[in-house]
Amino acid sequence: MNDESNYDLIHAPSDMGGSQELDASEIPATDIVFKCPHCGKSHSIDPRGAGLPIRCTQCQELISVPVPEGMELDDLDAPPEDLAAQLLHTRQMLAKSNARLEALEAEVVALRAFRNEAKRLMAENAESARILEKMFQVGFASLDSVAHNFKKVEEVVGTIVESTFKEIDE
Repeated sequence: MNDESNYDLIHAPSDMGGSQELDASEIPATDIVFKCPHCGKSHSIDPRGAGLPIRCTQCQELISVPVPEGMELDDLDAPPEDLAAQLLHTRQMLAKSNARLEALEAEVVALRAFRNEAKRLMAENAESARILEKMFQVGFASLDSVAHNFKKVEEVVGTIVESTFKEIDE
């Protein structure tokens, strides 16, 4: 059941561990070749995938791998040694997934703590900025007052100097 006219096939290996782009000449003759009913993307999968739900690599919709005509799912049952290997592989993948989940959960906890500390610092800095702004306002008001007083002193000193020179001239 090989679709030679379609060169853009996705091949999912029998262990369902991933997929890769292949051209039609590379697809094993025993593979099940089918199209996604949602987007039309062609897929190729090992016969042991018959009847399994998978995600389309293009549209990410959940699709079922068709069971070829004349084939029964019981025909695909693996021998006990294959099942034991698959079970071991599944357990290893579960252990890896659990370890990754724990690492991600720890990262989430650390990121939440970082976010909370950042929020606290932002609030603290905002309060400090408000206090500094008030201090600058008071400081500028004081400088304006000092400048005004210097101007008054300058006027008084000017008047005194003027009257002193008038007395000397007389």
